[in-house]
Amino acid sequence: MAAMPPHPSSSGGSSSSEVGVPTVSVIIPSLNAARYIRAAIDSALAQTHPVLEVIVVDGGSGDGTQEVVWGYGPHVQLLDQRKSGRKGIAAGRNLGVEAASGDWLAFLDADDWWDPRKTAEQLAALKKSPGAALSYTGAWFVSEASGERTSCPTADAKAVWPTLRWINPLGASTVMARRDALVAVGAFREDLIGFEDWEMWVRLRLHYLFASVPEPLTFYRVLAQSISHDLQKHLDGIPEVCGSTMVAGLNAWQRWIVRRRLWAAQLYGAALVARENGAPQEKSLLWRSLGNWPFPTFLPYRHASLLKSCVGPRVWRGLRSLAR
Repeated sequence: MAAMPPHPSSSGGSSSSEVGVPTVSVIIPSLNAARYIRAAIDSALAQTHPVLEVIVVDGGSGDGTQEVVWGYGPHVQLLDQRKSGRKGIAAGRNLGVEAASGDWLAFLDADDWWDPRKTAEQLAALKKSPGAALSYTGAWFVSEASGERTSCPTADAKAVWPTLRWINPLGASTVMARRDALVAVGAFREDLIGFEDWEMWVRLRLHYLFASVPEPLTFYRVLAQSISHDLQKHLDGIPEVCGSTMVAGLNAWQRWIVRRRLWAAQLYGAALVARENGAPQEKSLLWRSLGNWPFPTFLPYRHASLLKSCVGPRVWRGLRSLAR
């Protein structure tokens, strides 16, 4: 099982307030995360580059999340999102950005946590890339049920831009962005459900460079409910995410290609969600994905997934054994 972060006392956090030392604010949106948020906060306070502040934006938890946060005293700021009248994780992040005072803003979901070296390694990478306004790290996906962890490949900063046109390789908890750059490009779109962070990264990349830290320094907790999110919301968001932001600066032919690939990638993602949920739409979504972009050089696993859904798991296992 992945090692959990140390659990320091609330006095463990300190500010990077020396002249010339970059300051980091940590923004944690939360909703009914009492079981996990202590690990997230403790990992932020345990950074080897001490953070300036930790801001938790709670969306109205009823499970004691706010009480856990209050236990940290003045070292962790708690914002009640309900007072703003705005809902959703994008609104939570926006409220955190508005309240933050650090030079750099690091996003951390309430059920994830960091390696103690994360912010220090990101600042070092950013120092080597003076024009960069965003840094991201590699990540581990950790199953809550089994403790098994799987590393997620990190897109190279030089290659992330074309990739970002059709899929989102940057998990929010891996990202640290320059505050003035976030303010300059505008807020997270609160009308995009499930795509708000991706659309923001694209807007940032249109104007600024990125820096990558390949080492997996972020831990994503894979929960049962992480897999069973609303399939229809995912599908409803695809037309929006295919909008002007994703195709900015392209000619008509390039826009057509990007939109087709984007639809293919997102329909494939929806098919995987349907499979995990046992929903009957998996096969039709795979057909639609291939209909938008059939070429096997792009997301080649789609073809195998469709074959598996057509022949069934038993025949599929037989075919795989023959191929070995």
